[in-house]
Amino acid sequence: MTTHSRMNISKLVNRLGQHKPSRRSFLKYGLCSTLCSLVPSCRPSRPSGDPSRLRSQHSPFRLLDRARDAGICFQLGHHGRSPLNILETAGCGCAFLDFDNDGFLDVLLVGQPYCALYQNNRNGTFRECTKEAGLTVEGMFMGVAVGDYDNDGWPDVFLTGYGRNVLLHNHEGYFEDVTQGSGMEAVSPYDWATSATFTDLDRDGVLELVVGHYVTFTPHSLQTCRYGSVQAACPPFYYDPQFVRVFRYNHDNKFTDVTRMWGFDKGHGNNLGVAAADYDNDGWQDLYVANDGLAADLWHNRHTGFENVGLLSGTAYDANGNPQAGMGVDWGDYDNDGYLDLIVATFQDQPRALYHNEGNGLFKFVSYAAGLADTTQRLAFGVAWADFDLDGWLDLLFTNGHVQDTIYQFHPPATYRQTMQAFQNRRDGTFRDVSSEVGPAFLQPIVGRGLAIGDYDNDGKPDALVVDLEGHTLLLHNETPTSNLWLGLKLVGTKSNRDAIGTRIYLETSDTRQMREVQTGRSYLSACDPRVLFGLGTHNGTPVKLSVHWPSGKVDDISVSRFNRYITIREDTGTEE
Repeated sequence: MTTHSRMNISKLVNRLGQHKPSRRSFLKYGLCSTLCSLVPSCRPSRPSGDPSRLRSQHSPFRLLDRARDAGICFQLGHHGRSPLNILETAGCGCAFLDFDNDGFLDVLLVGQPYCALYQNNRNGTFRECTKEAGLTVEGMFMGVAVGDYDNDGWPDVFLTGYGRNVLLHNHEGYFEDVTQGSGMEAVSPYDWATSATFTDLDRDGVLELVVGHYVTFTPHSLQTCRYGSVQAACPPFYYDPQFVRVFRYNHDNKFTDVTRMWGFDKGHGNNLGVAAADYDNDGWQDLYVANDGLAADLWHNRHTGFENVGLLSGTAYDANGNPQAGMGVDWGDYDNDGYLDLIVATFQDQPRALYHNEGNGLFKFVSYAAGLADTTQRLAFGVAWADFDLDGWLDLLFTNGHVQDTIYQFHPPATYRQTMQAFQNRRDGTFRDVSSEVGPAFLQPIVGRGLAIGDYDNDGKPDALVVDLEGHTLLLHNETPTSNLWLGLKLVGTKSNRDAIGTRIYLETSDTRQMREVQTGRSYLSACDPRVLFGLGTHNGTPVKLSVHWPSGKVDDISVSRFNRYITIREDTGTEE
């Protein structure tokens, strides 16, 4: 599509965005697909032939729900109340974090009005320690971000919510509410914060906090819309958008809002997903914001400020030039070409949006060619890259569930509860849907929302934490039978931020090269394991080379000869432990 065509579409989208449609004009969230008629040549072509013939299939990974066996019995739900409004169906997130620094991941589950913290017993089970750890705050919470913002060696927590945000400082395993006076308070009773992430945008060695915001929804707003004779949650276009905010840490638990100063005040609003990454390999963290029904924002770090290049980069719209209902987002180099690619969870009847990084500041919408087009019968929220089978290639996981609890009554066969999806990387640029083979949990419909990835038992296989808005939390233990080797890394910054967020790691063997980047804020409303896992496949056991590129600019080259273990790499020494 030409730049001129995209600019015309952008103008039309802006005009449409200022017009509130009639209640009956939407059977789904997101704009209708009329914009493509303006640019017929932008319609995607489906790949010829069967992608499964491109490479022989290998056995799928296995993810089994062990939540109850592990002692995690957290549950969300609306007790049968219906119809639900847009606020009630937005959902909650979750996090893997090592809050007590014992080397094992703990679990934080966001709730309304209470959250729950589960401490890892180091034997595959957990015990609830919410009150013991001081996590007793109440609110209409939604999301969670994790990061050591004051570089004291203990992961802190930021909870987002409706009219209530909470900054929790970690005092050696005990959380103190330091929100008051920190600059992180909600600006109004109707301030609606969604996904958030800690990242170092200015490379000063401390973390900024990026907070997405959705729409202005009040008790006086339209609560539900009529679809025929059925009431259901209204689309976001009935409400005024809210916008992303960026906060810089000033020490002493004080943050300053630098949104306007750094150029972030030119976004589109309706933020649901937020994820930082260095997409152009220049050593500076950029930011992608997925918006619900509006053009997405890709903020390019110009070192002295940020420019919204969503339109010019090809990541603002889908293949037809239409805005998407963007939910969760994640960055990952799925084809091992050294550039981070982007995946965006989207609405039902929209293909999941996979943007391949072309390496020149531009992205290509490749969902059809990659085999992700047949995801349109589900509405995705959580999404994450992870190498579940340790073959050295990133796989995909989606949590799904509709936003209208009565959708089946007026738009069958769509349902409120939907099954999760798993896609295995074929190692040739395409994916195979293995959802029916991964485990029983993927056959049971849920109202999927938050999703976090982490290796909670330190066996080298990434596990997953899944939030069901109308049921029990799922703890998906990775039980893939494999002899593939792996290597796990915990990075500790000294000149860089202590969490080493934004650090780029290259792993090279005699015949492969992989790249990962340290991030915690991924998916939807959730935070992931800050450690980096490399699957090595059938590597012969010879030493591998690691090149660690810290945000400070320092580069450490390390040779590793022992595998199937976690090692710690410190910026000041560059050696493994």
